[in-house]
Amino acid sequence: MVLAWLLVGLLAAGGFAVAVFQQPILAAGGVVRSGAPSTVPPTLFSPSPTPSADPGTADTGLADRADTPALGTLPDRAVLDARLGGLDRAKLVGADGGAAQIAWEVVDVATGEVVAASSPTTALIPASNTKTLTTLAVMNAFTGSERFATTVVSPAPGQIVLVGGGDPMLLSVPADAGAYPQPATTQQLAADTAAALTAAGTTSVSLGFDATLFTDAGWNDTWPGNYRDQVTQVSALWVDEGRVGGVRSRTPALDAARIFAAQLAAAGITVTGAPAAAAGTGVELARVESLPVHVLVETAMNRSNNSFTEVLGFQLALATGHPSTFAGSVAAIEEQLTALGLWDDGAVLFDGSGLSRSNLVTANMLATALRMMSTDPRLSVILDGLPTAGVTGTLADRFTDEISQPARGVARAKTGTLSFVSTLAGTTLTADGRQVTFAFLINGPPDGFSAKLWTDQATGVVAACGC
Repeated sequence: MVLAWLLVGLLAAGGFAVAVFQQPILAAGGVVRSGAPSTVPPTLFSPSPTPSADPGTADTGLADRADTPALGTLPDRAVLDARLGGLDRAKLVGADGGAAQIAWEVVDVATGEVVAASSPTTALIPASNTKTLTTLAVMNAFTGSERFATTVVSPAPGQIVLVGGGDPMLLSVPADAGAYPQPATTQQLAADTAAALTAAGTTSVSLGFDATLFTDAGWNDTWPGNYRDQVTQVSALWVDEGRVGGVRSRTPALDAARIFAAQLAAAGITVTGAPAAAAGTGVELARVESLPVHVLVETAMNRSNNSFTEVLGFQLALATGHPSTFAGSVAAIEEQLTALGLWDDGAVLFDGSGLSRSNLVTANMLATALRMMSTDPRLSVILDGLPTAGVTGTLADRFTDEISQPARGVARAKTGTLSFVSTLAGTTLTADGRQVTFAFLINGPPDGFSAKLWTDQATGVVAACGC
């Protein structure tokens, strides 16, 4: 598939640049930056970049047209606009019978030139494509190497506190053998804690837990109540993404502490009483650290996990001096996007995941954001998390009709779906070998299948463009 690292190297006149992540360290329970260089983990279509990689010889896994994406013919705007405008919209009508709102923009990566557009600055509901902007904001503010520490501290003899550091991938037990990368686990944290306690001659403790790194209540007021069975409350402390027995927890921090208590017992430490909220102060006994931010960002995009992305937004807020709340998160996101020149009039955010129907962004914001990711090696990890059309993830079963098929295996894109909302934004190569980014937003039609089909066909038209 198209490698963001390769594409950027080709755009840079044959050069290949790899960002070197910095390695500072912060305090316990917060951000930790690894002392060793981090690398982008291998994925199905995006091998880890190395400084020695030769863009002229690297295997992209694509047809020859992927070899020189920046050197192909620039699409003719009049032609491409006409082809997109000619796609069948008969089923794209609102519940009231009126026409759906449709906006799009297609941008040439090499030059930044708009090669197709319709209402590109009209603010519409992006649904999960909000994550595209959130992850860009996160990667713009962080170096990518930061890690978030979950710690155990002892405020007094016989007392310990489990302190959440906002690791969205913290697991109770290791992932399946062979899975890569392997997130941190409370099982390892319990083993290390037990070892420290035993060495000090302590075999029995009371257990508290501290999730106050995030100060919000954990639930966004703009989210419908029926989402509670599908979305975990945002918390600085959870395991298994807030699931207990496969069910979304409404008390993720408490449940994490209960699991940790059982793991301590298995490691030979008696836990007296039930876990209770407590201040996470005292001598640190043990810690585990999250995967680096760049891996968290790629994973968030790949899984399109809502609560996971909200945690990243809260971490962004903390890193940039905002309150660790939903309001602080969206303020931080807007701040980063504004600094990048990506904030359009009429845009507004209420969350970082796209669950809120009050979010409004433009096709121009998304298409331009994706171009930035395509031209900056450090930001390209976001693209690494995008599904491939007709092949992986949320796009695996799409792009099956004649019009959309030219994008199969070529385009990579983020989906966005809510009732009456369908969006698709990503990057592709044209038939002429030109790399472009695109954003298609549809608001209004109750027929979700037809809306998805239209965005797939629009992507296929762009990919098929030898125009």
